[in-house]
Amino acid sequence: MPTSKIRDIARRHPLSPPSSAESPVPQRVTLPSDLSTSLRYVDDAELERLRVALAAEINRRDQSASTRHERLALPRPPIRKTSSTVEELPEGKANLIRASFNAGLKPATIARTFHVSQSVVHRVIKSADKPGR
Repeated sequence: MPTSKIRDIARRHPLSPPSSAESPVPQRVTLPSDLSTSLRYVDDAELERLRVALAAEINRRDQSASTRHERLALPRPPIRKTSSTVEELPEGKANLIRASFNAGLKPATIARTFHVSQSVVHRVIKSADKPGR
């Protein structure tokens, strides 16, 4: 993309925020599909101007987002624990896990077969060793 075309685009769509005298509806800017290649044709002064304007816009959006979140003060949804423990497993499934291990299957295979994590399989196997269970 020639430098003159980029300058024309920059003049039509300035990166600075619009003044209060301008219309409140911002114009939509369409970036080139291959932005990294297009930036090769921009001279150093224009690239620095773009960098400064981009940093200012990022800061503005971060500040408006943080004030919007504070203003809304939405409660966060409760965090649900999805990990299964030995107590949450049905006794029949735990017995099948123990029997599979005693039959010689590896814990990873057992975990895939019964759709549980390997840590749950290991806990079930270890709980079989403990007396009183």
